[in-house]
Amino acid sequence: MEILNTLIPLLALVALGAVLRRGRFAPSSFFQEANRLLYWIALPALLFFQTAEAKIEGDAAVRVFLTLLAGMVACVGAGYLVARLLRIPGTATGAFVQGAYRGNMAYVGLPVILLALAAPDGQPAPGINALAVLSLAFLIPIYNLTAVTVLLAGRPAAPGIGQTARKLAAAMATNPLILACLAGLLFVVFKWELPAVVHQICATLGAMSTPLALLGVGASLSFVTLRDRLVPATAAALIKVAGAPLAGYLAGSWIGLSPVELRIALIFLATPTATASYVMAEQLGSDEMLAGAIIVMSTLLSVPALTASLLIR
Repeated sequence: MEILNTLIPLLALVALGAVLRRGRFAPSSFFQEANRLLYWIALPALLFFQTAEAKIEGDAAVRVFLTLLAGMVACVGAGYLVARLLRIPGTATGAFVQGAYRGNMAYVGLPVILLALAAPDGQPAPGINALAVLSLAFLIPIYNLTAVTVLLAGRPAAPGIGQTARKLAAAMATNPLILACLAGLLFVVFKWELPAVVHQICATLGAMSTPLALLGVGASLSFVTLRDRLVPATAAALIKVAGAPLAGYLAGSWIGLSPVELRIALIFLATPTATASYVMAEQLGSDEMLAGAIIVMSTLLSVPALTASLLIR
């Protein structure tokens, strides 16, 4: 019952986003603007104040981060191996590998954790929330750098590739999620206190992130892109939602995570492929249609994967 009580509200919001989009109640421009609000305002506000106020005793956040990193590395390796076995063209390999490792941790994983691991009265559990956000803050820059690397590696040499890499490096340097995490980490390192008014503003803005993110995921689902890419999309999706949690479970058990820490890591690792992978693949000349197909398939397969992750005790 606990699993259903956690997943049904999430799936309902995803389904509502799909219905609103397909039923033309809300135009695509609405979700595009909502995603901009989420990307530039709501989610950075949430990541900033949750990171800045994180009070984690010991090395819990580092251990969860290392577990997430192990899952990511395993998926990158498996992605390249399976891409070779399936004889995926070089220009599409980057999109395949990115789809196999890049989970939607901020837009899906974090909302699931905040709801699934809330206190018994339904209120946020500060210690758990801080642990989840701080672990994610360490990983976001690595995720983005790895995405650029695998996508560029799959491209043939081109005169403008250096310029493209510089532009993307500049874009990452101004990425609001990265900047929000780094700013929050400064507060943690220097033990600064976040002013009450700033906390309240960020908390209010951050409260929008869960519904906006889940509605956006539903609105972005499209089955058209699956037609000619079903096999590679399914393979990458299985690596993402099944291989990543398995690798994380082995790594987390070896590291010695507590049951709660392990659940946080596995929920993050069981998330579907990030929708940003489509944009990145398109920008870097990889197979964006394959990236879109992986997003759809991994979103469908993430439901049993997240359910299994929530069962971990």
